[in-house]
Amino acid sequence: MIFGTDPSQAGQNRRSSRRGLLILVPLAAGMVVLFLLAQQWKGTLKIQRVVVSGAHLVAEADIASWAKVPLKSQLFGLNLGTIAANLLAQPFMKSVSVYRQIPDAVHIHVEEREPLASLNNGQIFFVDRDAVLLPAIHPAAKLDVPLINGIPGMEHVQAGETASSNELFQAIELLTRAREIDTALFRMISEVNMNNGGDIICYSVDGGLPIIVGRGEFGKKLVLLHSFWTTILTEQDPKKLKSIDLRFDDQVVVRWDKTTERYPKQAPQHG
Repeated sequence: MIFGTDPSQAGQNRRSSRRGLLILVPLAAGMVVLFLLAQQWKGTLKIQRVVVSGAHLVAEADIASWAKVPLKSQLFGLNLGTIAANLLAQPFMKSVSVYRQIPDAVHIHVEEREPLASLNNGQIFFVDRDAVLLPAIHPAAKLDVPLINGIPGMEHVQAGETASSNELFQAIELLTRAREIDTALFRMISEVNMNNGGDIICYSVDGGLPIIVGRGEFGKKLVLLHSFWTTILTEQDPKKLKSIDLRFDDQVVVRWDKTTERYPKQAPQHG
């Protein structure tokens, strides 16, 4: 048996290949032209605006200034990573997204660090729940947060740095638990005094009432405090309160003007 190629079929295949090339070459040339035109068009786009979103605490104008976006420069010549790095060097910036907004803007979306408290370590800083110190600038939103006091050895920590103090972590845990239980409970605390390693004492916003928290079991103690504050205290004159002590198991010990009481009240002892 003899095998061979049909001459007519081979010719047809060659003609098909030539037709394919005739189609492919102009298509490729067209794509190159479109690419060059697109590059030329992109080169004409200039940065005219900086758009900021996500900011609640820091003024948008400050964020735009920190970004150092070169206005009037080419939009597609901008290094977005450099802009993001400029912003992340600022303590209040937790995360940043930067992208081009055709035809003439750079859009910056930020997530800010939220101050949980202010901190006195020789000078006043804000601090977030990650223990990052933030400068005490005047943000766009008025901040009303408790003061953390009574932690020695923090003088060397600067804005933008994460403090490694266990005492600060405990103060942050206490305030975080208070806010989780009830934002009203969090807002009633004006100061957390870590007492140089001794019993933690909080002070209320109204009248500076001392609330002795002690150490540990913050969630359990604050639930008791919240229950006392929202039930018992509604029936009593808060001005007669002298102190609240949370160091006793399942009890709130309260000193009034002339008496001391325990809540829940203990059953009378019978001999």
